[in-house]
Amino acid sequence: MDGIKTIVVCGATGKQGGAVLDALLKTGKWNLVAFSRDINGQKSEALRKKGVKVLQADFADKQSLIEVFKGAYGVYGVTMPLTPKGKIDTEFEWEQGKNIVEACRINQVQHLVLSTVLYVEEGQENTLTYIKRKIDIENLVKDKNIPYTFLCPGSFMDDFGGEYMPVKNNVITGMTANDAKIPHIASVDIGKFAALAFEKPDKFIGKKLNLIGDFISGNELAAIATRLSKDKTYKHKPIPLIIMYLFARVWVPLRQHFEKWGQAPYPKEMLNAVKQTRDLLPETLSFEQYLKWKGWDKKL
Repeated sequence: MDGIKTIVVCGATGKQGGAVLDALLKTGKWNLVAFSRDINGQKSEALRKKGVKVLQADFADKQSLIEVFKGAYGVYGVTMPLTPKGKIDTEFEWEQGKNIVEACRINQVQHLVLSTVLYVEEGQENTLTYIKRKIDIENLVKDKNIPYTFLCPGSFMDDFGGEYMPVKNNVITGMTANDAKIPHIASVDIGKFAALAFEKPDKFIGKKLNLIGDFISGNELAAIATRLSKDKTYKHKPIPLIIMYLFARVWVPLRQHFEKWGQAPYPKEMLNAVKQTRDLLPETLSFEQYLKWKGWDKKL
């Protein structure tokens, strides 16, 4: 791979990292490296079949990241506020971020494209503790003078039909009130934005970009599902707030913010992000386009 620059993709076995890897593979311009705690697992083997080099490393092991990032021009970074057992732990996410940043610094990585969090309102991290550490990681990147692009996605369209947005018995279960508009983006488009940032560093280094493919309410989403199904009527139903307080209290402030931002007059930053996303990447998927792309029009 002489003369071809190397990009290390963090989280390549997940939805975001996997989408980034696929977008970069399509360009044919990069030597791509992924890493995993289980390099003999099925997901790692699937990456190797795509022609991706897979190395042993762990977000929680700084030295392993330093080794994997050696010789890399760029890194796609993503952190999760979850332990390997699925427990919410923002301090564990902070450790991941610090390790990624230090590995970039030591290896003099020339471009870190980092997935963080949608930023709509100044100081929102002070009440949304879930995102505070993501902002801390951004600030650490800046403090260490690492050339960066921050990609700040909305909620994931990919959650449709899954654990966080189940669809059952013609009911779409969401997190917020039926009429609150929620910003969404598909992982495939996050991948395209990452590839674009790496391809055009002069345009993207130093930028923080909110990514929103569709700004849509639960009622509007249910109407789309109804239209696509042709013979069923779908409804949107939010999780009762008391249930969230009892079993997922950490998400309650996020719900409250989304319900505030999702009612007119909508935050200017949110509307600007919708326009900017489509200006930069005109093929960004709307939620209806995403559902058709994933074949939901045949499943609903």
